[in-house]
Amino acid sequence: MSLLFESIRVEQGKFQNLVYHEQRMKRSLHALYGIDEYFDLEEELSNIPLESEGVFKCKLIYDDIRRTIELNPYTPRQVSTLKIVEHNRINYEFKYADRKLLEHLYSLREGCDDVLILKRGMVTDTSYANIAFKRDNQWYTPWQPLLKGTMRQQLLEFEKIQEEEISRKDLKDFEAFKIFNAMLRFDSNEIAIDNIVF
Repeated sequence: MSLLFESIRVEQGKFQNLVYHEQRMKRSLHALYGIDEYFDLEEELSNIPLESEGVFKCKLIYDDIRRTIELNPYTPRQVSTLKIVEHNRINYEFKYADRKLLEHLYSLREGCDDVLILKRGMVTDTSYANIAFKRDNQWYTPWQPLLKGTMRQQLLEFEKIQEEEISRKDLKDFEAFKIFNAMLRFDSNEIAIDNIVF
């Protein structure tokens, strides 16, 4: 089985959204390994020396036995265009370190910055982030993403976005989109829906 990982944003010397990462780790360990042991992610990460300035990506790679941590400065990927690709059997319910299929789909972007992945005609995610679409000043995220991201969960809980089934033909009903994940904040610029290439 592939290793799992979490990408945790570190900003001004503080880990962000740890409760959501811990929840997902616990769900993954339970579902894949039958493990229900208690652990405190904040405590586990407390010995890592952090810079007081800047944004860093803490990559926690793990399975039922091992945990490895990498910490690197973070520069966001610039994305303004998405190419639609479809794969009806893709499954990325858990955040596996093995991303070969996602990397293959990314390679089909044909000059765009990233891909928008459809599964059985329904919008899911980009190759590395969740997505939300704007209509009438409200933001909607696909009801069935490939991965239920930690930032997505937080935005849903704070009612900044809503879930909705979104098909390929529904995309024309929206004005703009944003991509987001644990490292990419939702306060980024809106991108016009015309920047999605069919």
